[in-house]
Amino acid sequence: MAELIDALPGVTLPVEAVTKRLDTMWEGDATPESPSEFRASQMNVILHFGLDVSPEEALERFETVIRFAQRYPSRIIVLCPTHVDESMMTAKLFSQCYIGESHREMCCCEALLLSYKSENFGYLANQVSIWLEGDLPTYHWFSGVPGHRIESYFDNLLTGVRRIVYDSSVEGEDLSKLSWPNPEQVYDLARARLLPVRQSIGQFLSSYEMSTLCTGLQSVRFTFAPEWSGEARRLQEWVEDCLCDCDKCEDCTALKSKFELVSCDAADEACALTMDWSYNDDRCLHWRKFKGGARGEIEAYLGKAHERIPTRVKPLPSEQALAEALFF
Repeated sequence: MAELIDALPGVTLPVEAVTKRLDTMWEGDATPESPSEFRASQMNVILHFGLDVSPEEALERFETVIRFAQRYPSRIIVLCPTHVDESMMTAKLFSQCYIGESHREMCCCEALLLSYKSENFGYLANQVSIWLEGDLPTYHWFSGVPGHRIESYFDNLLTGVRRIVYDSSVEGEDLSKLSWPNPEQVYDLARARLLPVRQSIGQFLSSYEMSTLCTGLQSVRFTFAPEWSGEARRLQEWVEDCLCDCDKCEDCTALKSKFELVSCDAADEACALTMDWSYNDDRCLHWRKFKGGARGEIEAYLGKAHERIPTRVKPLPSEQALAEALFF
């Protein structure tokens, strides 16, 4: 079976040689008075894969974090589990410089890749600590790592991490249910990708009084394609949080309404993500995001007039969603 680290770019090195190579790698870009200004990191970003991540998925997420680092200079550490029954770790070093629209805009990225045995989490934490840039904040992105394995990292690998992110639309389990030591430090990439959706829906709803939206609300149903499962859960949470802002929160009928998540047929070409509000009269609100592209639509009758508004919800690029998840 091919190793995950082999699917990612970089020069293979002994683990102990990585930091030595880093010390000399950028010498051509620097002077004794001023080391290369183009590789000044602002943070450490750890991309941590699980055994079930495919080479294609790993490469896609690696490229995402590299594009992220072009805007937010980072020391990137990539952790790749191995299927080989050996305790010896192997490593790779990736480096590349990028020139922006102006030749004065340049960013040099570096990624340190480590292949490790999943059981060696204590030694893994020690190795990562050696590779981190000292005195800089550290962010951790889990991808395909089982929940029980993540919990074993709470007291070692995750100590001192500023924020932890994962993607609920691709994970095999709901990582929000873990007993995180600091839940406020954990963020879902699916919620980050919802930013344009929340802005679009929120702009429309803001034209109505909260009492108009809440009174008589009986149910809110979210229908989603399988690849949008995380966004559906996060959209439901956002709607419930919004309704909690009602001035009559304690006896608001909206909080007693039924919230339902329903997976639609993957073969349904129209279905990506929809939201339907039902009332005890003829009022209604239907929002839908179509598959492919940025097209969406709002249909509503909330007591004034029947409205049908086409919307364009431009998806966030993956690197921008990562920035949203890490910083906001």
